[in-house]
Amino acid sequence: MQLVSDHIRDIHWPRPSIETAMRLVLNDGEVVLRWYSKTVDGVWKLRIHPVGLSTVFVILALFLFPVEPWCRLMLPPSMADVRALAERAPLVLRGHVLTVTPIATNTEPSARVLSIAKIQVDRWYRGKGPTEESLRFAYSSFASIGHDCIDFHPDAYWVIFAVEKDGELEMVDDCEGALTISPLLGPDLGNADWLAQMEADFLAGLNDHDSGARLASIQRLGGLKLSSSRSALHRVIEKGDDAESRWAVYAALRTGDVTVLPKAKQLLAKGDSELPEAAIATELQNVTDPNAVADLIDILKSAPSEVTRTRVLIALGEKLKDPRAVPSLAAHLSDPDLHARYDALDGLKNITHEEACTLSRDWKEQDVEPQISRCKIWWEQVGKFRDWGQN
Repeated sequence: MQLVSDHIRDIHWPRPSIETAMRLVLNDGEVVLRWYSKTVDGVWKLRIHPVGLSTVFVILALFLFPVEPWCRLMLPPSMADVRALAERAPLVLRGHVLTVTPIATNTEPSARVLSIAKIQVDRWYRGKGPTEESLRFAYSSFASIGHDCIDFHPDAYWVIFAVEKDGELEMVDDCEGALTISPLLGPDLGNADWLAQMEADFLAGLNDHDSGARLASIQRLGGLKLSSSRSALHRVIEKGDDAESRWAVYAALRTGDVTVLPKAKQLLAKGDSELPEAAIATELQNVTDPNAVADLIDILKSAPSEVTRTRVLIALGEKLKDPRAVPSLAAHLSDPDLHARYDALDGLKNITHEEACTLSRDWKEQDVEPQISRCKIWWEQVGKFRDWGQN
């Protein structure tokens, strides 16, 4: 069962409300999730993303039946923020599972099963402890509620982000608190920073004979977001197999490496419906390097997917706010996708501060298209005659 759209981070529902928070719609036969998120200036912003049918069933269940207040939709582990997880956890270790012992049994097919995993510890990154630890965890086969997602099995290798409770370890997050890794270890760096040691171990995993372990190592390096990983990731881009090369583009982009944007453009020109292209598209909105403006504009011109286009428009108009992007933003006031048109309008407001491109603070969805029309008129009559070539 699919756990999450590739484009959604976390969605928390204290009590779901179709009218005020989000709604499911059919878009040309495809199910999409539409919701509103508040921007830094207090404006509610419309967002839309495709989701799988299994996710739809979960969301509908949330609306139709009483639910716990902690339901979440989670990103896949390939997109996990390793650095943020490690900074959040007081104890971070790596090792392999020796045994798994259930401590509570339930015969129902989708029951939540409590177990203890015995972990042979290979390395402590944060905190200190013995070479063998007990980890209490729960797993449910129906994990789409965003909890109890991780099922430990003997011999599997993990990096675990933990906290100690009653003499045993528990993950800091029951869906993101452990990530699969290669068994290969890098050199022991002694008293080096834990980030450097973790990076050294993930770099060693690039040489694993198992392709899945190599992919996991690439993804974990991306999740560390260290600029020192870029040279190794570039070697993977150039010499790895197709899947490794594509994932390395995503990993490098997460380190802030905008030199991979031409490679990202090639991948996204074919669409972003699958991973890692969906992950690359999502990451584009986090680009903050002014040197990336020209490449982002090139991606914007060639991207067939509205998801990629909206992410680039967000980067240009919300993050970078670079005047060189104004002509491209103006062109996308006529984008076939409503949400791309809105992001173009919002970006023009942020950069030009023109009243014609600014929605009122109490705007409603039906106000967007008229405002876009007014912004188009301003562009044709005034904006396009200005010099936008300088940052």
